[in-house]
Amino acid sequence: MIDSTGTVVTSDKIKANMFNNYYASVGVKDDGKIPSCTYNTVTDILETVTFTESSIIFAINKLKPNLSSGPENLPPFLFKQLKHCLAGPLSSLFTQLLSVGAVPEDWTKAIIIPVFKEGTAGDVGNYGPISLICVACKLMERIIDRHMYDHLVNCSLLTAAQHMVLFGVSLLAQTC
Repeated sequence: MIDSTGTVVTSDKIKANMFNNYYASVGVKDDGKIPSCTYNTVTDILETVTFTESSIIFAINKLKPNLSSGPENLPPFLFKQLKHCLAGPLSSLFTQLLSVGAVPEDWTKAIIIPVFKEGTAGDVGNYGPISLICVACKLMERIIDRHMYDHLVNCSLLTAAQHMVLFGVSLLAQTC
């Protein structure tokens, strides 16, 4: 890496801080504008999410097996190979976690990996951040996301102003 003064940086800590400062500086800032839209009356409320073995197997099948593992060091390939053995225990685990409204602390962490895009390798601006999160957390999020998305579509709560459904975020208050 090369810092802003043109000096070659070899310290991993300084490189990490350079990436952190760059990624923090290029984030999208809220412009404060609220899109105009009509409001729908919500008559059907999404009370809970059901984690079935089949929904877990479906989510596992969507994993890319060649991707890296997250902070827990369990690769997606392992989940794919053991999906029928893991579906029942994961179903119970996810149901319990949702019932208490909490997840393990490790699930709140990610490993951020800078991935080279193009240009000069010494420029931090030529790297994009990739977040490696816990695979089990990713599975739980995908199932919750699917339930939320289906609910929003079935209740006609998505509009052209809605860009996407975000994991773990209630969009009912934000959606027109």
